[in-house]
Amino acid sequence: MSAGIGRFAHLFDGPAMAPLTVGEGDTEASDAPEIAQELGLASLVLKREDLNPSGSHKDRGVLHQVARHHRPGSPQTFILSSSGNAAVAAAAACRVSGDRLIAFTAPGTAAAKRRKLLDRGAVVVESVKPINFARYAARVFGLVDLRGTKDPLASVGYRSLAGELHEAGPVDAVFTFSSSGISMRGLDDGFARLGAAPALWSVQAGECLGIVRCVAPDTEPEPGCPAGRLGIRNPPDAAALAERLVATGGGSVAVRTDAILAWRERLRSMDVDTSAEGCAVLAGVEAMADRVVDRRVVAILTGAADQWPTDEAPAPDDRVLRAASYLEVRALLVDLGLEPV
Repeated sequence: MSAGIGRFAHLFDGPAMAPLTVGEGDTEASDAPEIAQELGLASLVLKREDLNPSGSHKDRGVLHQVARHHRPGSPQTFILSSSGNAAVAAAAACRVSGDRLIAFTAPGTAAAKRRKLLDRGAVVVESVKPINFARYAARVFGLVDLRGTKDPLASVGYRSLAGELHEAGPVDAVFTFSSSGISMRGLDDGFARLGAAPALWSVQAGECLGIVRCVAPDTEPEPGCPAGRLGIRNPPDAAALAERLVATGGGSVAVRTDAILAWRERLRSMDVDTSAEGCAVLAGVEAMADRVVDRRVVAILTGAADQWPTDEAPAPDDRVLRAASYLEVRALLVDLGLEPV
């Protein structure tokens, strides 16, 4: 079993974190020599973050947040608005820490992700304003908001991913899907602490093009794209992150649905089944092949195959709470035993 991200504590800043793990990290790294040869790369490694316990690389970032905020002997309630992956990871982390997670989700959250949340013990609140309602709940009730753009600890756990890649040998370029850029910051910080400097590439798609459009403002969104749905469209520090990626020798690239679907079929032929975002990463490598020719490249497959958008409607579940106003959110949290500060 994985020793968890805690073995890379030397890459983390601040005080020691609680010794928590859900079995995250030490994910499989598979060579893909045929693809490397076709694209003119020295080598290509598929880093299987989709094989993390909760099905995504978010296990690393959120586990670190919960471990740092956790107060031994004093269970607390965390708040998070999420399209699914971060909340699922947070629910798993809270289950091992003994804390409680209240996850605010949108009605469009995938049925599979909602099931995972409920099965992991999260309190699920469905609303059309999950971000605003979560912020309100955190402020009024004095709760820690685990949302990546609200918590400065959010990127730190991803330094463990840089640590694993560095252990495996030299790497010249790393591609990963990113809407908020949280994982990209963690990777960059991790490699810097290791004295390594691969080019970092953020792959984006659909309507979540906040980083790409900082350097290519005419990039057109693609409504209905299977990758990046419900992600952050305009992260608050996108321009700074775009500059940071360019400084590594990388950057950001947008890919389209046809390329994503083509890579899905190609990966499946290799017995690799991953999320739309994972397939998008390979499309990004292909699009930037002339920039990484003869380089040692890592493609991070960020999520599991069950995260592909479907038309499956979530089955009715009495455990799902709903709120349509701030007053309803307040009443709901009071019913859960919380008190305004």
